[in-house]
Amino acid sequence: MHWMTLLDELGGAATTRQLRAAGATERALGLAVAGGRLIRPRRGVYGRPELSSQALSALRIGGRLSCVSAARSYGLWGGTDGRLHVRLPTHAGRAGEADVRHWEPSDPHPELWRVSFEDCLRSVVSCADEETAIAVLDTALSSGRVMPSRLSRIFAAEPSRARAIAARARPGSDSGVESILRQRLQARGHLVEQQIAVPGVGRVDLRVGGLLHVEVDGYAYHSDPAAFERDRLRDTALELQGRRRLRFTARQVLENADAVVATIENIVTATEESSPGLPPKRS
Repeated sequence: MHWMTLLDELGGAATTRQLRAAGATERALGLAVAGGRLIRPRRGVYGRPELSSQALSALRIGGRLSCVSAARSYGLWGGTDGRLHVRLPTHAGRAGEADVRHWEPSDPHPELWRVSFEDCLRSVVSCADEETAIAVLDTALSSGRVMPSRLSRIFAAEPSRARAIAARARPGSDSGVESILRQRLQARGHLVEQQIAVPGVGRVDLRVGGLLHVEVDGYAYHSDPAAFERDRLRDTALELQGRRRLRFTARQVLENADAVVATIENIVTATEESSPGLPPKRS
């Protein structure tokens, strides 16, 4: 195996010892750095220049991305906390580039710049607020990165609080924003179904109380004209079928979730009152 191939298999960063064992010479490493194919974040460590700025920051201080920073690197929801979370060994020195420092050992993991996927999930539950933690776990389940049975095993040895949070995670949320809305509505006692297939429409993000179809647009929504047109067609199809529907932006949910929930509840109540023979559906 060529040592550059090894570097890529290790997630884009490796120690000098690892690369030398794979056949790299001091001269080859120096030429790779001079040619811009490699960078040296700190002594004894080489990495691809394509690594994210957060990954490079973690490497420079001898730590690994953790909590929501690691979650984003795995393609999961990372909440609204944009700070750099880095896990550091107890003997680590300076950590000036990290906004949040987690001084604890990590599970063995071949990638130098982030904790393992399992460690990432556990650290999110330990570090983030419950709503954000559940949203991260929801997106992990929905993406197929982890199955419910495996999620239970990941948290089997964790404290009771962590196990309880993991038990509340559900597949079905394509984004953390959808998860947050699900959690808020279920906390109010509403029946929430996710990714409902509607004939002639397709999948709808949520159905509340068996009555109201709710869609949540992501941050990139307005940057894609084709998606905008598709969503308008979906709204029209729902309207033509006589189905109640609402659409919210991610920003509305994140910045004023209470108002979003209140609006949904008002529509659900009005629909129930206009259909007296229809019992309200609660979870």
